[in-house]
Order: sequence, then C-alpha cells, then structure tokens
Amino acid sequence: MLLCGVWKMTTTLEITGEGISVDRSISESTGVTIMETALENKSNGEGPDVTVSLSGEGMEFTRDLTESAAVKILDIALHDGSQTTTDSTSNEGLPEDFFERLSKKQRIMIEILLEADGQWMRGTDIRQKMREEYGLDVGQGGRATAGVIAGLTRKYDKELREDVIPGKWADETQQHAEFSIGEKYEDEIRARFKE
Repeated sequence: MLLCGVWKMTTTLEITGEGISVDRSISESTGVTIMETALENKSNGEGPDVTVSLSGEGMEFTRDLTESAAVKILDIALHDGSQTTTDSTSNEGLPEDFFERLSKKQRIMIEILLEADGQWMRGTDIRQKMREEYGLDVGQGGRATAGVIAGLTRKYDKELREDVIPGKWADETQQHAEFSIGEKYEDEIRARFKE
C-alpha cells in the first residue's frame, strides 16, 4: 500500500467593510476557490461594499465586492471550500440553541422578513427598516447586511443559513441582493417569535 502526503500551504483571508471584519487562515485551494468567486463578482460602482484580500506564498489578491458576493466568500471560507453538515440540525427543526444565539440584528432582520410574508426584500430596504423602525445603527452599504447574515453561517452552516434566510440577485446586473424568510423553518420561527 502506497500512502502519499500532500503538503498544504496556508493563505490568509481578510474581509473588511462597515460592520464586518474577518481575518482567517485558509488552505491554498480554498484561497483559489475564493479568488475565482471574487473574480466572478464585483462592486456595484456605488463605492466598495466589502474588500476581500488574500495573501500567502505566491498569492496576493484584493477585490471590492457586493454584499452577496461577500456572504458567498464567507461561506466558502468558513467551510474551507466545501459544504459541511452539522449535528445540531435535524429534519425535525432548528437547533435547540438557535433562538438564544441570535444577535439583536439577526433577530430584527428575521422579524422584518417575517413581516414581508414570504416576499423577497432588497438588502437596502431591510437596512432602512432596521434603522427607521427599530432604531438600529446599521450601515448604508451592503456589507452591513452581509455581516448580519454571515453571523448565522459562523454559528451554524451555509445550508441552515440558506434555509432560514435564502438570498438571490435582484436582477441580472448582480448588484443588489434580495432576501426572504425560508419556507423550511418559517412556521417554527413565527411560532417562537410570537412567544
């Protein structure tokens, strides 16, 4: 039997913007995946939403991205380039600690999406409601929404985050993201928020 070892070099990923700051060591292959994803996306021209930087031996890369691209990059980084499964989620419902672990901004974003009753909402509209109706200090740019959503991914995994708050591009320009409350856990979340 022949065993082969693979020596992996690490890369440093930095994601910065208003309301978000990530500094993480990732594998070189994940760095390449992130670079490819970043090259497919770009800032919407209204000023950089989030700056993504990769550095490592033989790799230097910086790009300004939209909020949706930043969430996608965070998902890739948090799972080192692959999807993960979690024991804390079952087919029966959300993890036991889900509601206790929500930040104030996550809880309010979910409340706003519940009020939209299954309709898709642009990130700009969500942030405006968070500021005007809930008095939260939320930035104007998309990075503020990305930071709130990324927090769910950090606590659990991409699949759960997408089941709770799915996202999509608002149009073919891929400059604005829209979000809604996911159908899978909507009834459970509504019931718990009414308590």
